[in-house]
Amino acid sequence: MKKSFLIQFSILLILIIITNLGLRPEEYIADDELGNAGGIRVDLTGDETVFESSPIDMTPREGGTLVLAESAEPEHLNTYTSTSAAATRVLDYIYETLLDYNYETWRFDRPSLAQSFSISEDGYTFTFKIRENVYWHDGQPLTADDVLFSIKAVLNPFVDCAPMRSSFSKVVSASTNGSHEFIITSSETYFRNQEILGGFHIIPKHIWDPEGLLDRFNVADLLNPSVTREEAAIKEFADAFNTHPQGRPVGEGAEPIIGSGPWKFDKWITGDYISYVRNDNYWNADSTFLKGYSEEGAYLDKVIVKSISDATARLTALKAGEIDFIPRMRAVQYFTQTNTPAFLKKFQKVSYVVPAYSYVGWNNDKPYFSDKRVRQAMTMLIDRESYNKYVSYGMGIPTIGPFYIYGEQYNHNIERWPYDPQRAVELIEEAGWIDHDGDGIRDKDGIPFDFIFSVSAGSTSSKYLALMLKEDLRKVGIVVNIRQLEWSVYVENLRDRQFDVVSLLWIGGLEADPYQIWHSDNIGDRGSNYMGFRHAEADSLIETARFELDKEKRNAMYFRLQEIFHEEQPYTFMFYQRDPGAYLKEFHGVKWIPVRPAYKLYSWWRNTSLAGEAS
Repeated sequence: MKKSFLIQFSILLILIIITNLGLRPEEYIADDELGNAGGIRVDLTGDETVFESSPIDMTPREGGTLVLAESAEPEHLNTYTSTSAAATRVLDYIYETLLDYNYETWRFDRPSLAQSFSISEDGYTFTFKIRENVYWHDGQPLTADDVLFSIKAVLNPFVDCAPMRSSFSKVVSASTNGSHEFIITSSETYFRNQEILGGFHIIPKHIWDPEGLLDRFNVADLLNPSVTREEAAIKEFADAFNTHPQGRPVGEGAEPIIGSGPWKFDKWITGDYISYVRNDNYWNADSTFLKGYSEEGAYLDKVIVKSISDATARLTALKAGEIDFIPRMRAVQYFTQTNTPAFLKKFQKVSYVVPAYSYVGWNNDKPYFSDKRVRQAMTMLIDRESYNKYVSYGMGIPTIGPFYIYGEQYNHNIERWPYDPQRAVELIEEAGWIDHDGDGIRDKDGIPFDFIFSVSAGSTSSKYLALMLKEDLRKVGIVVNIRQLEWSVYVENLRDRQFDVVSLLWIGGLEADPYQIWHSDNIGDRGSNYMGFRHAEADSLIETARFELDKEKRNAMYFRLQEIFHEEQPYTFMFYQRDPGAYLKEFHGVKWIPVRPAYKLYSWWRNTSLAGEAS
């Protein structure tokens, strides 16, 4: 073990003991030494497309409640303006899309709200035939008018959904043909058009625009700045949309979210839970898209998503029977705190991988991190190997870039920057950061190298990482101040780019388009290029690749793009994470898939005859 890490590890150990995690030094055992701690290791990297971790020799039954725990609650539930995974994990069961993934091929071509679709010969126009048997939760029919309204809402420049809107930047027209046909045209043959144009949540026009403020505007109007500036109704709609009660239905008696999905919104008690109940009138009640994996509405009567920010409290609640499922627990809990025979008898442990990577983000517009040499140095000052081994128990899968590590876009030819403090110091000094005034802190142009590392209050792993970096950087004359923020504040600071350094997770897809996060067009205006990364060649590659339909040529561009990321280090790319979780063995139909969040609750059902004891 490296000497520097011993000091850091001592700090972490003190913190762990204080927070009552019960961790002892001898319990730090690498993953390959300990195995999978009595759990099931799910790997969907070959021909297997869906993995079931529960017994399959029983007939599903309806009824019962599932209580699961998440580390953070959504900042709100407006499906277009929210960027949080916590919101998505709820809203994906309430709203639906025109198309969805085919569970056998994992191509995005399975009809959902659309019963069929076609693409014009030139590849620019998509025509969707909307099912005629779909109804909103309030009993109103879902029609092509709702779909057209939904795309208008996204394209309204005053709606606070800049990250989402960037994906629709090439849409030039949208219209209806009768009550159940929707037609949308793009100016480019974008390689993800099918997934983007068929993959956004459809929302009810009669709920979100009851006065018809957008009725007289077409897509061309919404894309024309002179129209949007002059027409007050467009801004009036957006102001109402951004603060609509559907986006934050808090408390008893709040107006429920109206969707079309297999569950209906029940209630949101802030700081406690969000619940949704089975939609007994769900249109898709008889459809089965893959043998053994049905989306027939839902078997469970109710799902309760509790917000428990503290990892220890989540595990305590699971053992006490207050919750049934922890999708993500800490590695130390998985490997050392859930290995009693009683726990393993009552709960099933599972570890799984989804397209999601962790990173440390350096605000490139801050004076400390405007030089790529400093960003490279920061990466070489993070002992990622030790962090993975001693904090994550080896569950991190090292990555060099933002593309899914098991996908065709990932460049395996690039070697990660090493942990090399000596070379890091040389780079920092080359960039002009030297202790000019002898106070022990490096400075440049009168600015001390003294920055804030912002971490989410609910993320223990980010706190540990910040502590490690604080200690390593102290030794080379750099001051790190750690600031813990509640998630809602954290997100707002991120969108407004009011931070120096952050540690976060991006959740992606099996195939990614880097435009939203990495193109310079998306700096500011609450876009997702939070780090302010600007690079002319990168912009050009991102733009060209989007409209290259030859996969080999497109992936070659993404390989070059990853070389640029490697050189520039706007992020320190950390790991694709193997997430450990546990659920009560009373639940069956538990299936794992390679897209976020790695499970779908449609197929889960509860068999109460399997109750056990845990300690």
